[in-house]
Amino acid sequence: MEPHSQPKWPSEEPEEARGKLVIVLPLVLALLVGAAAGAYALGWVRYARGNVAPTPPPAALHIRAVSPAAVTGEETHAPGKPDQAALEQVMRGMVRDKRLGRHLKATISSLDGPPLVAHGTGASTPASVTKLLTSAAVLEAYGSERRFETTTTLQGSTLTLVGGGDASLTTADLDTLAAETADALGTKTVKLAYDDSLFAGPSVSPAWRPGYMGSVVGEITALLVDHGRSPEGAHSRDTSQAAADQFKRALAKHGIKVVGKPTRGTKAGTQLASHRGDTLREIVEYTLVHSDNQLAEVLARHVGVAAGEATFDGSTKAIRATLADLGIDTDGLVLRDGSGLSRQNRIPPSLLASTIQTAADPDRPELAPVLTGLPVAGWVGSLSLRFNFDAEPGRGLVRAKTGTLTGVSSLAGITVDARGTPFVVVLMADRFKKDKTLDVRDALDDAMTAVATCRCSG
Repeated sequence: MEPHSQPKWPSEEPEEARGKLVIVLPLVLALLVGAAAGAYALGWVRYARGNVAPTPPPAALHIRAVSPAAVTGEETHAPGKPDQAALEQVMRGMVRDKRLGRHLKATISSLDGPPLVAHGTGASTPASVTKLLTSAAVLEAYGSERRFETTTTLQGSTLTLVGGGDASLTTADLDTLAAETADALGTKTVKLAYDDSLFAGPSVSPAWRPGYMGSVVGEITALLVDHGRSPEGAHSRDTSQAAADQFKRALAKHGIKVVGKPTRGTKAGTQLASHRGDTLREIVEYTLVHSDNQLAEVLARHVGVAAGEATFDGSTKAIRATLADLGIDTDGLVLRDGSGLSRQNRIPPSLLASTIQTAADPDRPELAPVLTGLPVAGWVGSLSLRFNFDAEPGRGLVRAKTGTLTGVSSLAGITVDARGTPFVVVLMADRFKKDKTLDVRDALDDAMTAVATCRCSG
């Protein structure tokens, strides 16, 4: 029997198995995103030292219509009509599982419409499944192919590094920008400033516990490199200053002397060079697969920018408004951040289900990364080491976002039943003791697998 690895609190499980790739995707993906999203591949983006796979990224994974029954050599069935009695039996099994405690909230839905079966009422502390809402909102605000820029400007003898909120900016990208800036400069000596004014308000959420800073998240600013982390992997407490200091070193490599320490300035002046980051599709996929808190908060701020108020409060208001504009019922939603670190967040399971259903709408291909970025059970991201023992049959069939805080565990995503019919499943458990975390997590995996292996449609 394999030993369990203790999860880290209060963040998501450690990022693992980035070189793994699911071999077969079930029929559900093709049904979800339609022909317009068929060209989307699971995004593998260039990221910071210490945060990349030790082997080259795998080839792009294209969405294919493959029935899970065909994989096991069984007779293939077309997706069918949900079997209400079978779904109710599955739900009864979840409710009877004592590991999930008395505060379980669960829904099972088709790809559209209200829940077919549900347990529990009201909203729960969501943890990182909050990132589903943030991802849908930022994709709706900008489109999946948007790229954010980092630029340099010159006014007099002051060179300014201007942050555009590019969450994918790496050390290598900053070095390239320094080389292009050096080529454009007419001098070899400058003062260096940095401008991160795209985002406003406090850079640390008042809704976070103090111990989160530096451990699971850093300052949220519009200028960050390598996910706002040091080469050792620690989150920076001053991401903008750290990026500017690194840019100063990069300029020196290319023959430019910087006088003094970089200071905060403005982007006034003539633009010299620019770097366009990865697509929003790639960044969203990475954020969801690996449950990156820093990137989720940057994405949330961009929703605020689009709405004209790039503060924590402005961003969460904008996320809520964007979801409502998409036709999602936001009653009961309390949102204090974009990552799910805040314990003040409250999300009803039905809202999470509606967000996934909206992303599955073939008429909204721009939202497809919400689905292609979901971790795959037993294969990719925060589900790579889960779905063991009784839950092993769910491997490769369940795609779901995880949520983990002390006393909180959630799963929200999509699976197909034994007949190939897709279902949206949301499971939220909270208010359990810390020492029960692994038991609850296993129970959630078992519950998802119960849907994946049942004949819940005809």
